[in-house]
Amino acid sequence: MNIETRKYKIIQKVIQSSDEQLAKIEAMLKEESELEAKLEKAMQQVKEGKVKPHSEVRKRYEKWL
Repeated sequence: MNIETRKYKIIQKVIQSSDEQLAKIEAMLKEESELEAKLEKAMQQVKEGKVKPHSEVRKRYEKWL
C-alpha cells in the first residue's frame, strides 16, 4: 500500500470518527508533539554539554534508591 492510499484511509477514519474518538486523536497528537519538543530540547542540552554522567546522578540520589 502506497503512502497516498494510507493517508486516504486515515482521512476516511477521521471523518467517520465520533466526537469522543476525535478528542482522543487530538490528545494523542498533542502528546506526540510535546514529546518531540522535549526530545529536541534534551538533544540540544546534550550538544551544549548540559548533562551529568549516570554515575554522578546515581550517587547523588543513592539514598532514595
